Amino acid sequence: MEIFGLLWDGIVQAAAPSILAGTFLGIIIGLLIGALPGLGPSAGVAIMLPVAVGLGGTAAIACLAGVYYGSMFGGAITSILLGIPGDAPSVMTVLDGYPMAQKGEAGRALGMSVFASFVGGIVGLIGLVALSVPISRAALAFGPTEMTALMCFALSLVSVLGGRNVIKAFVALAIGFWLGMIGIDPIAGPARFTFGQMDLFEGLDFSVVAVGLFGLAAMFTTLTVSIDKKLASFSLRSLFPQVRDAISSRWELFSGSLVGFIVGVLPGVGATAATMLSYAVAKRFSREPEKFGTGIVQGIAAPEAANNSASYASMIPLFTLGIPGSATTAVMMGGLLMIGLQPGPLLFVNNPDFVWTVFGSFWVGNLALVFLTLLLTPALAAILFVPTALLYPMVLAVVAFGVYAIEYSTASIFIAVLAGVVGVVLTKLDYPAVPLILGLVLGPMLERNIRRTLIQSQGDVLIFVEHPIALILFLLTIAALLIPVMLKLLNKKKIPADEADI
Repeated sequence: MEIFGLLWDGIVQAAAPSILAGTFLGIIIGLLIGALPGLGPSAGVAIMLPVAVGLGGTAAIACLAGVYYGSMFGGAITSILLGIPGDAPSVMTVLDGYPMAQKGEAGRALGMSVFASFVGGIVGLIGLVALSVPISRAALAFGPTEMTALMCFALSLVSVLGGRNVIKAFVALAIGFWLGMIGIDPIAGPARFTFGQMDLFEGLDFSVVAVGLFGLAAMFTTLTVSIDKKLASFSLRSLFPQVRDAISSRWELFSGSLVGFIVGVLPGVGATAATMLSYAVAKRFSREPEKFGTGIVQGIAAPEAANNSASYASMIPLFTLGIPGSATTAVMMGGLLMIGLQPGPLLFVNNPDFVWTVFGSFWVGNLALVFLTLLLTPALAAILFVPTALLYPMVLAVVAFGVYAIEYSTASIFIAVLAGVVGVVLTKLDYPAVPLILGLVLGPMLERNIRRTLIQSQGDVLIFVEHPIALILFLLTIAALLIPVMLKLLNKKKIPADEADI
């Protein structure tokens, strides 16, 4: 009951004009970012990071979160109306959403996506509120040794985040570590890898790198994207969810929300895997699986519910353990650090009002998102056809101003542009950007915890295995690193054996 009381107080605080304005701004920008093909939540949150931080305190995080779940909503618009996924998690929505649009049911499909996202958001928020406090209380037992082990385990998930090539993922992680070491040594004092540049003495500002690596890189790679498809027609009235669709899709809404939450909590998995798994589960247990992919509302309900449920679930490890499980939550972690807060269990002890107000803003935002989506969908559909030659310069001007305002230095703009170019190169060479940003965020924290542990133990490295929690986490780290390698070797052995049988 105490949790519900704290949540209600948070919702009341989130209704303050400044926080409400930040939430609405984030949602509107998120809907726009999600609707534009090629730009996803990580790019949107990165682009808005300097602007949102300028709002200060709770309003800043409410704004960034609004961009996050708003872009999750927005991605369904292009998926349904044009058959073009706005972002990776929206791929599964195309399978049934676009066929429905071709059959003249675009409004009905969009209405179901709005309702499913709302239901998934509610389930995700209930899980967020219910699990955050117990996890944070358990994590209070973590000292520098346990935090070192926990961060090693989080970084070992690069084997999942790295996509098809694990080696490239760890190379990107190493680059992130190196970038995180630039600047003055936080304990010993000497300058590291600054090349004599005064602007680098304080290190690379995370927000500047994130804006370039995700925001600018995504924009650079989509400059040549043009919409040449015909937009499916729909009426504003048809966008409102239908009761019969909600009833007929009740199982898909529940299973999608549950699968999305479970998958979303796991660091390194993400909403894309959640939507794919939820669609597969819905099809597997459907009485008419053959209809999936032909244009049915159930095929929209499952992935859209999973999409938003996963987005809220992914914030549990961020707020409770200080571990970003995805690119988007890594950028949000940067926002927390920029306003002077360290995510983790102590956040619930030292800043409970902030935490519950942010959680309250999520509830307010999830409800506001329904009405804003219904009202803005026609305008968002029209913006799709605005040439990037007109739209992107305005966005770039906002980004340049925001980056400059962080430290009032033109060097920040140069670093952001350079990070954007690096992001494009990484994409072309098939190197994942997420491990790099995780290395940049967690690398300095890992270094500090290792050195603090060794200072406490007077250089005795056995301290890392003498603490039971740390030992278990290190064993999990080894398992996370070895299991993918073993599976790969088993597959290689299996293929020749199968060929021999043939």
